This record gives sequence, C-alpha cells and structure tokens, in this order.
Amino acid sequence: MSTAWAGDAAALQRSHIINAKYPVSGASGWLPHGHALCSNVLDAFRAHFASGGYGELGLPSAVPLASLELQAGSIKSFLDRVYLLRDPDGRDEPVALASTIEAQISTVMAAWLREGRRAPFRVTSVRTVGRHEGHGMRPLWMERFVWPFFEAQAAFTGDGDAEVAFMLHGPGAVAASFGLPTVAVERLKEPGAAGAYADRRHELVTLLPDGTSTTLTSVYELGTRFSETFGVRDADGVALSMLNFGFSARLVLALLVHAHSEPDRPVYHPSIAPVQVAVVPAVTEGAGRAAELAALLEGAGIRARVFDDHRGYRARVGRARSHGAPLLLTVEGPERGGELLLGRDAGQGESVRPDGVAALVDVRLRELGERLVWDRAAEHRARIADLDGFPSSRAAAALPGAARVPLCAADDCVRAALGHQALDVIGRPTGENGAVCDAAAAPARPCAHCARPTGSSVLLGRKFRGEK
Repeated sequence: MSTAWAGDAAALQRSHIINAKYPVSGASGWLPHGHALCSNVLDAFRAHFASGGYGELGLPSAVPLASLELQAGSIKSFLDRVYLLRDPDGRDEPVALASTIEAQISTVMAAWLREGRRAPFRVTSVRTVGRHEGHGMRPLWMERFVWPFFEAQAAFTGDGDAEVAFMLHGPGAVAASFGLPTVAVERLKEPGAAGAYADRRHELVTLLPDGTSTTLTSVYELGTRFSETFGVRDADGVALSMLNFGFSARLVLALLVHAHSEPDRPVYHPSIAPVQVAVVPAVTEGAGRAAELAALLEGAGIRARVFDDHRGYRARVGRARSHGAPLLLTVEGPERGGELLLGRDAGQGESVRPDGVAALVDVRLRELGERLVWDRAAEHRARIADLDGFPSSRAAAALPGAARVPLCAADDCVRAALGHQALDVIGRPTGENGAVCDAAAAPARPCAHCARPTGSSVLLGRKFRGEK
C-alpha cells in the first residue's frame, strides 16, 4: 500500500484515529479509539523504562525564554522554530512552548544535585512539543504540536554504553513485540563536522511497505554539553554525561502504515489493539446476546466491543474491521441456532460454545500475535538486500527497499557513502528487532570504497519524504 496513507486525513478518520484538522489543519486531535491505541503503545514503552529504574515526571509545556537562549548560545538554537507566549503588558518574561526537553531537565537535575541527590538520574516524561515543522514534513504533520512525545533522560558519570543499549535495543524489542519491525542504526556524520548537537546519534528505523524508511526513535549521546551549560555537576565538580531518548506520533503513524496491509482493514497486534474482539450480531435480534458475550470477555480481561448500529450486517462488519480488531466473534441468527463463530472474518471461523469462548479467545489472540510478529519481521527482512558495493542509480531503483553495503570506519569511506547519490544513507546497522548485531561475527567483506576487509556495513535506502 502507499505510504501516502499516513497523511491521508480521511483514512485516519475512517480508522477512528485522529481528527487531523483539529484544532487547526496541521495539528491533530486524537479520537478515543486512536487515543487508546497510543496509550497502549506508550504503556509498552513505559513498562520497559520502568524495568530499568526510570521514574516518570510531569513537565510543563513552557520554559523561560532565557533557558532556551542559554542553550542557543552554547549548543544549538531552536529559536526560529518555537512558539512564544508573551505578556501583552510586557511585565513578564516571554516563555517558549517547550521545543526540546534538554534545557528543562538539565535545570531540574542541577537543582537535584544542589539538594544533595546523587547521580545517576533516570527519568521519562510524556508531553506535547511546540515546535514548528515547516520543512516539507507532509504527509506527516506540519508541526510537532501533537500527542504523544515520549522522552527519557539519563545523567551519569562513567561509561554509557549500557545506557545507550537500554535506550536503543530494548525499545527495538518493544516495537517488534507489537508488530513494528525495526533496524537499529548509528547515523553517519561528516568526519570532522563541528558544532554537533550530540557526540553520536542512534536511531530505530523501519522500512515501510513501499520500501521507504522512517525514523521511529532517536538516542542522542549528548556528552557534557548541557551539563556544562546548566551546571549539572556532581559534588566533585564533574559534569555529568547525558543521554536523550525520544519518539513522537511518527512511531504510531509508522505502526498504522504496517497495520494497513489491506486497504480499509487494519490489523493491530492483540497487545495494543484497543478492541481485541469485535462482537458482531448477524441480525439485530442478537444484540442482547452479543452484549452478554462482550461483558463475559471483558470480565476475563479481554478488550471486546459490540458493533451493533442497526445499519445492516455488512455495515456492522465493515465498521468492526475499520477498528483493527484481530478477532471477530459473530453471533448468528435464529436460522443457524445463534451459533458463535470465532475467526479473523465475520461469518467464518470455528464454532465455539459460550462457556469456552474466553479461554479460546485468549489462545487465539496469543497465536495471532506471534504469527503477526513473525510475518512482519519476515516481510521487513525481505526489503533489505545485501550488496557488495554502492549501487548504481539503475540498480538502486530496482531495490525492494534498502541495501546493506560493507563499509569500514575510515573517514574517506564515510565521506564516499555520504556523497553517494543513488540512495540516502540511513546509518550503520547495529541491531534488528531488539537483537544486537555482533560486528566481529559479520563476514569480513571488502569495504565498498577502499576494499579493505571490514565487519561493518552501512544501510542505504530512500527516506520517507520530509525526513531530516
């Protein structure tokens, strides 16, 4: 299917995800069904970070302009992209709708250290972000004033490799667990480039069904830039190293694109599906029994909903399918003795008894979830080709998605990759679906530029329109 679906307001609304033009065109209001889907995704990531000792805190959406100016003077300016709130009487300092969390959290952590708290600090936060995205981001949103924006921050002394792995590969496994396949990469940057926002940037990317890639999450190794600017120093005066992890609604949109492998018929993984079982009466006389069955399933911890809006059986089935329920439970009419049919399609599947329906649904949901993860991962792998050298434009056009090309770490070889015109550089692969790649165990193929044997590679592909 076409990636353009992700920005199709009509499709998003047909799927009951968002009102794409509320409060204004380019922003969005999440409808109850879409909000439930997002909340389930967020809860999966919350659980991962909680397992690593991260505590959640609430942060305001506005920061003093002076804090952002302090960051702009020493690190990077977002002043041309933020929205300012001004006192019409000019008595109070303007505030900026928070465009990044680093200035905010650095101030908080500096205060914690002054209070005698000890590092390491590990926190998460979920909030909106007020930053204008006017750089051709369509068919996503034109501004980052969307919900949700999930971020995690860590501040510590010493080596941060374990912290980076937790922020990168753990979320990769989380995403894969609900049917969103990923590749972990380290983004390449021009050797010797000055003024970098971070020492290194790691990303989880996914290859969409049309072969383009989009970034799902980012991990920035910030070094001590923010600590030095905002005074985040331990008792010995040592500036703490900081990491930032984040993802926005783009991750949910990518999930939606993968879920809509069939037009107008999304299938969400059971673990995140707002409706796990759609109960559809074949005739209106079965509505009461359908409600009883839905209540029985809900009592067993299964998210069920009755689809009975008196518009006819086909219309009820169509609406149930549009909600992405993995299973449909059909309540047949009197002519079929009120038979219950459980399956992925209405009117089809195995016949079940009411007293055994909850146990069977639980088994089927588990089986469907495992199969969906397997199928999506296999489809994803099929979109990546292994090449021995940089592809020509003609060869690149024939690729199903992306290509892994052997590339060593020499500066000239990195420049050659960054300057290659046939495909975009996605990054240096470091893992897949949460599993870490062992570069030392990779075949020692000749580097595509210098021909020296190397155990590492670079992922080339076509970035989703609007990607930075």
